[in-house]
Amino acid sequence: MFPFPLDPARPRYPDLRFWHRIWPEAGIGDVRLRGLRHDMASRAIRTGVLVSVVSRLLGHSNVQMTLRYAHLADRDIEAAAERIGKEMARVMASDAGSS
Repeated sequence: MFPFPLDPARPRYPDLRFWHRIWPEAGIGDVRLRGLRHDMASRAIRTGVLVSVVSRLLGHSNVQMTLRYAHLADRDIEAAAERIGKEMARVMASDAGSS
């Protein structure tokens, strides 16, 4: 969230004193950085950002860790299955019409 200018892979404030100072001033309640990371990962994937991209954004070395961060609800899974089903039906209908 706050990268070190000379090496963006490292945090600017590794001891988190900066976060603890600005967080109450932001007026966002009892929020922790870890919670923000989980929320960002879940929202990004729900809006169509590829898991591999979210993984890189979070600095994870593998997608499996990202999948642990991204909390997908059953409704997200059902919505994805519905979108895939509609696309497959569209493709099958266009293939049937071309023969």
